[in-house]
Order: sequence, then C-alpha cells, then structure tokens
Amino acid sequence: MKGKGDYMTEKDLLDKIKQSAEQIDIPDTITPEHITVKLNQKTKLKKIYHFPLKTASSAAAVLLLCGILWGTAQNPVQPPVASESSEISKEEDCFVSEKKVSQTNEPKQNAGSLYTIADSYDEVYNVLKSSYNYEDKEVYYYTDSAEDIAVAENRGELAQEAKTAENTQDLSSAAKKEASSFSTTNLQTEGVDESDIVKTDGRYIYTVREQEVIITDTSENDLRYVTSIRPDMDSVDSVLELYVDQDILLLLTEHYDTALEEQTETYSTDESLSEDTSSSGFIPLEGCDKINSVSTNCSTIAYIYDITNPAEPSFKGTASQDGFYQTSRKIGDILYLFTRKGQLAVTSSYTDNQGGIIPCVNGEKIAYDHIYLPNEGNDGLVISSIRLNKPDEILDKVMIIHNYVEIYVGNDSIYLYHSEYQNEQSLTQIAKFSIKDGVINAVDASSVKGEIYDTFAINEYQNTLRVLTTSYDKNGISSNRLYTFDENLKQTGLLDNIARGEEIYAARYFGNTAYFITYRNIDPLFAVDLSDISNPKLLGELEITGFSEYLHLWENDKLLGIGYETDPDTGQRKGLKLVMFDISNPTELKILDSIVLDNCYYSPALYDYKCVLADSAKNLIGFAAEYESSSDEDAYFMNYSVYSWENGHFAEKQSEHLPQDTFADSVRGLYINNTFYINDSLKITSFDMENNFQKQKQLLFKK
Repeated sequence: MKGKGDYMTEKDLLDKIKQSAEQIDIPDTITPEHITVKLNQKTKLKKIYHFPLKTASSAAAVLLLCGILWGTAQNPVQPPVASESSEISKEEDCFVSEKKVSQTNEPKQNAGSLYTIADSYDEVYNVLKSSYNYEDKEVYYYTDSAEDIAVAENRGELAQEAKTAENTQDLSSAAKKEASSFSTTNLQTEGVDESDIVKTDGRYIYTVREQEVIITDTSENDLRYVTSIRPDMDSVDSVLELYVDQDILLLLTEHYDTALEEQTETYSTDESLSEDTSSSGFIPLEGCDKINSVSTNCSTIAYIYDITNPAEPSFKGTASQDGFYQTSRKIGDILYLFTRKGQLAVTSSYTDNQGGIIPCVNGEKIAYDHIYLPNEGNDGLVISSIRLNKPDEILDKVMIIHNYVEIYVGNDSIYLYHSEYQNEQSLTQIAKFSIKDGVINAVDASSVKGEIYDTFAINEYQNTLRVLTTSYDKNGISSNRLYTFDENLKQTGLLDNIARGEEIYAARYFGNTAYFITYRNIDPLFAVDLSDISNPKLLGELEITGFSEYLHLWENDKLLGIGYETDPDTGQRKGLKLVMFDISNPTELKILDSIVLDNCYYSPALYDYKCVLADSAKNLIGFAAEYESSSDEDAYFMNYSVYSWENGHFAEKQSEHLPQDTFADSVRGLYINNTFYINDSLKITSFDMENNFQKQKQLLFKK
C-alpha cells in the first residue's frame, strides 16, 4: 500500500501544471486571439452529423494532456479486454494479400481531377499526412460523442404476452401477401429504396426499438406480438434502421470498440520549451512523444434474416464495414452501404505496420487502387455493394477521402457533392460514380456556382442530372441557378439569376419539370421546363405568404407543400402551413387551398421526408407535430395528424395525442388496406379508416 507521499493528488497535479504554465511564453500562433481568428476563418457546415468535431489546437489542451500522462505514468491504466462477441475488425486483423488486392476486374477511373485513384498505399498516407498541419496545430479528429457510446437501456419487454405458435395463424410467405395495399417509406428517388425505423410488408409491422426489432401481426384487424429479433451485440451497440424485401429482413447496426492506443509524435521543436522542467513535475511539450489515448472505433454491421416465417426468423449472415453509418440505399437486391471513417489524419512518423488507417469491409482491407484521393482531406467515405441473398460476398468496395460530402443516389449513379469557398464565393463540387450491377466506378466531376440547400434540389432523370443552387455576391445579395448535365457530367444548360434576393427552401422534380420554392418574406413557387436540357425555360411563378420546406406530387396535377405561414411584413412565423398548388398548367400556377395549424411550431416532416406519409392514391397526408399549449405557455404537446384532400380542400381526419416522452422524429404513420397505424416507438395504435378513424387496438411496448 502506497503512502500519501508516493503520489500526487489531483489538486497537487493541477497546481503544478498551473505553475509551470505561468513560466512559459506562449507562442503567438497559439494565443487565444490567434485561435479566435483561425476559428472565424473556418467554413461553416450546413448540416451537423452526430460526429462532434474536437480540436487539439489550444495550449491548455496540450498542457492538460501532458499532465494526465504524467499521472498515468504514476498509476498506469490497463487496456480493456476485448469482448469475445465483438465483430469489429481492426486493420491489422484484416485480410491483406502480399500482392496488390484487386476487387473487381474493371479498373477504377478518376473522377476528373477532383478524386484520383491512388497508385499505392504510400500515396494514400502522404495525402493524409499533408492534411496534418503542424504550424497551426489545427488537426481535427472525428470521434463518437458520449451520447453515441452511452450504454443502452435494458431490453424492453412487451406488455402484451405473445400467443403460442399453435394459436397464431399461418405465417407462410403466401399468407404475408394477403393484404392488397400498404404504405411504403417515403423516398427521395423513385425505385431507390431507403431504410427506416418502421416498415411493413402488407401484414406484419417491423419496428426498430433500441437493440431489437419487434415483429407485429396485423391480420384480422388485430395487433399481435409475433417475436423480436435481437442481434448478438454489445451493450453500447444499437440497431439503427431496417429493410424488408419480400422474405428478407436486413438490420443496420452500429458496433463500438474501445481500446487504449499509443501514439508517437513530437509536438514542438521550439527551443524555448526545451528546458528540463521535470523537477517541477511538468513535462515539456517536446517530451510528450508517446501519448496513450482511449480510442473508440465504430463499424456498421448488416444482419440479414430470412423471414419466410416471421415467427421463426432464420439468420443468414452479416456484412460488416468500418465507420459510422451515414446512409444506405437498396436498388433491386443490391444494398449500397455508406459509412464515415474518421480519424484518418496521420503524423509524419506514421508507418504502415501501425494499422488503423485503411478501412475494411467484411474483414478485408480496401485495395489502394479502389481508394480515391483529393488534393487534401482526412475523412473517409466507405461505399460497398452487397447482394442481399449473399451477404458474405461483397460485390465492390471503395473509399473516397474528403473533408465533407453529401450523398445523392439515383437509379444508376451515386453523386457526391460538397461546397467550398473560393475567391469570396461558394462553389459546389460534384462527382459522379456509376453503380451498374453493383460495380462502383467514377465517371467524372464538375462544379457549379452556389450551394445546394435542399435535399431534393439535386435529381437524376433519364441520365440527366439537374441541380438547383443558391449563392451570394460580395454585397450579400442572393441569387439562384438551375444547371443541367449529361450522362458524362458535362454541363448542358443553365438558367440563372432566378429570384434575386431570395433562397431556395424546397424543390421537387417531376419528369421534365422542376418546381421549387424560394423565400424572403413571401413564398414564390417556380416551374421550369427541362425537356430541352440545353435550354431550361422558366414557365410560371406564383407568390403567396409563408414558405414551404417540403414538396410532394399529388395526383399528377397538384403539388403539396408543407412549411410555415409568416407575416409578409416582418417574416415572423405564425404556425405550420399546408398548401395545395394546382400545377396542371405550369404556366398558370394556382393555389387551391391552404390551412395554418395555429401554435404549431415544429414538425419533423419539414426536414426528414421519411417522417411524412403522403399518398394520393389512398388520400392520406400524415405527420407528427409539436404545439404550444394555450393553457400553459411553457408547456407543449405532440399530435400525429392525418388529413385528406376532399372537394378541393384539406380535411382533418384524425389527430392522436402522443406521449410527451416520445420524440416526434421517431413517429411513423402507415396503413395496411383500410387500417391506419401510428407507431410512436412506445406503442402501435390502429384506426379504422372506414369508420372515421375510430380507434381499434393498441399494442404497448414496455420501457
């Protein structure tokens, strides 16, 4: 047992650090004033993902790290023992052939000059090393937040007991297809399926809940718990989303693996900091050449099950991929999985045998000739293609190194785009990759002036790409443009100087016509003819108060808008607004009806199209929304509301109160035949649409 004098208390350690720090002349490059200037020069990100950005640029952070290391030397931290059930593969465990790994017969092509194929792993490392800025100490690392690695709650049990197999109906594949109509996930591109937290196959509802998927039988107008699927995961792992494709159920999960790593690096060669100060208990900066740090790596794992009999799902296999889950798409029986692999910045002393840089897919390292390199960047987008019935066989895999990209997937291509500032103006760079038969290969790259502000502002139709952007001039005046590109991503047409002084808030393309909303204090709807891709023509314009954030085609001749009503003079928001436009004649756009939901201040339908149920064939418009309570100004409540379009007007059919501990973003509305269901992650509730949405059954999920 150690005596009191054998170690320093936390207060003693902090006092030592403070005393030593006061004796050091801080270089100008890391003064608070200099750091502030540098931070102000950073380009803002339009969207924030769940990977918080952390810097190691301040002197205080370096000093504290050195102090921690001094304490660690006195009381070493033992590295955690890896779980035997862990399925994540680190690079050193990946299969790497002694020869060059080649994954497809077709050689990869460059995406113009934007992304070029690596000639070797050394070239990959050199690009990553060049992104490590020693002079300004502005090295960024992506890691998971406390929320990402928080221990999940214990598995929830259903409040209603499952009936025995003898009492359940036939669960065969034929029985599942007895329903004639059912809703599907709202998609960005028709024919390109997307994962979601709730799906139905026309009889069964599949619900993601924490670390499991609950399967519910809806036959005979009942709600019966069938079973739940819980993959073999660690306590910090989570099920994110799922796909249902006939008799295949695919679960997308994230797995976290934490380890203690040692990094070797000399942080400073400043002679003014080279004096031996070990007698004061403080290690100088250049003494911090070996750093022990806790590293959390993430991988995305797809679990595939055969659900021919949903009561007894049969596990078929997994496909694993390094990185945080970003998104996915399913075209036919091929899954395209996108993950984000951060922490790719390497130091000048990095050697290949340290591992941890090149991501793996199904335990196999991505070949260097399948890695696309930019001029600079230290973040990796990993893309793989997987055939659902053969998850162990990866059709193709690539990595694109970048700083930040967004993703659009068409029927035949993947488009990666990002904005950057050059010569005091914003530009969006776009790279096209073909995905024929699952083989991912670059086509070319191009750039447009301005930024893409709406998810639906980029669209591919009959091998033509259409892009809407907004830009600002040096005086802060906005302008909008519409670009068209051919199948080789060569610009063919441009319509510019649209709605000067306003921004694009919502967009939608239907065939050869583009519709988009711009906004300042009024809400103009524009229609553009794209039948001649070399000469886009403005057809019509309509102005109303407020603005729409989401647009949806309704019955081929109408356009549904969901947004906000605003005061035309002040721009102050008055409440959520539904508007129906007549687009039967794009040269004469009209408003058929609009309603404002008073005291409604937020709906996920505005920003996440998967939260919207808009089905003109079934005449249903459904979404969750949050309202301010008139009885208590500090209180709020949530409803899931359903509207229909009747006799030229919106008609409210149902409004169901949601529990306050429900996240509006996690609520889904769906229908099977003439029954409507609200799945709010705590329960499933059914309603009879033929009887004024009368409430029928309820299946509760216990926390």
